[in-house]
Amino acid sequence: MSQAAAQAGPITITIAGPGGQLSPIAVSGLKNLGGDDDHRLGSAFVGTLRRDLELSGYFRLLDPHAYIEDPQTSGFELGQFNFGDWRSINADFVVKGSVTASGDGVKLTAYLYDVAQQRRMMGKSYSGDAADVPRMARRFADAILEAATGQKGPFDSKLAFVSTGGGRFKEIYTQSIEGQDLFKLTGNPTINLFPSFDRGTNHLLYLSYKSMQPALYLVDLKAQSEMKITSPHGRVIGGTLSPDGEQIVAAIERDGITNLYLLTREGAEIRQLTDTSGINVSPAISPDGEKLAFTSDRSGTPQVYMMSLSGGAPKRITYSGDYNTTPAFSPDGAKLAYQSRDNGRFDIFTIPVGGGDPVQVTDGNGSNEYPSWSPDGRYLAFSSTRGHNSRIYILMVSNRKIISALTEGNGNDSCPAWSGWLGE
Repeated sequence: MSQAAAQAGPITITIAGPGGQLSPIAVSGLKNLGGDDDHRLGSAFVGTLRRDLELSGYFRLLDPHAYIEDPQTSGFELGQFNFGDWRSINADFVVKGSVTASGDGVKLTAYLYDVAQQRRMMGKSYSGDAADVPRMARRFADAILEAATGQKGPFDSKLAFVSTGGGRFKEIYTQSIEGQDLFKLTGNPTINLFPSFDRGTNHLLYLSYKSMQPALYLVDLKAQSEMKITSPHGRVIGGTLSPDGEQIVAAIERDGITNLYLLTREGAEIRQLTDTSGINVSPAISPDGEKLAFTSDRSGTPQVYMMSLSGGAPKRITYSGDYNTTPAFSPDGAKLAYQSRDNGRFDIFTIPVGGGDPVQVTDGNGSNEYPSWSPDGRYLAFSSTRGHNSRIYILMVSNRKIISALTEGNGNDSCPAWSGWLGE
């Protein structure tokens, strides 16, 4: 899928974020310029875009039944439609565009307009095949957030998670953030846990018991092949992939003692990172690949520690709470998110990587676990039992507002891993 910019001079505006007044936005249907007579392609674009804008927490989507104009008889370029039609329904912004289809090829153009100023803020043109249309919408949602807030959105990415899918076995799934393109990565009658992407979303690491003993499996997502990773030091019970995809930190248990080891992507040992007689688990590698956060009980209770990936003495980061685990680095490397237990239930907290005062970001409703940052750092995905089953939810970190559930179904969903941007 290729893209070409088609925009007037960029204008950055400030809009009310979550917790304030949401900005009303209308997403018009795409004008069919040929080949989309049933509007299937245009509807796929609009439906995905609306859902992503809703999940952003910045916009209030206006009801299409209130729209005055017909996109098939109106224009989509500046000067070809009446801004008054959109001002009359109190839209701050309107998205308009066109689609052309020929065979399997699709060309799509979309614009974001500022209704009050009657000007085009941004436009993008995309080309690809019919299957690419939802991703075109995700990329345009990211561009809308960048035009409106100055920061690119997170929607051209993937979510991996663990789900029972209504059964009793735990499998790894991937999907788009708004819930499309659901793909079952594993299919074995056992337990699969802890998915982890590299930054380029080329590989995914997970733990599985499918060979009776736990082992890590590294999946090449493009080649759809995988490699099993074990250790002569004991049972591999967890791990994470480095951002560049070249290294793995594995948690290896022997005789009730678990320590962390740095491995190559193929599983060869580089060095032992921890050496205590207790438990060292839940490794997370910083975005620059230089630091390691993990959970250790060396102080008597599970707490989050930080150390250099090249070795050295760990520094304790958390002091509040008697059970802190599953640290996750923010994309800028400045914060950690983690889960902390109180009265038998977990909540999600954030804390500066150098330590300091933790901030609780979930509301104590249900048990909230396994935080994972969006690639833009504005959001956290996490699993919660606040509903009947465990689901994956998204919240805005800045105001701690839970926006929506990202998964649905009869099973229990947990262990989310939010990928980086998918790229071109």
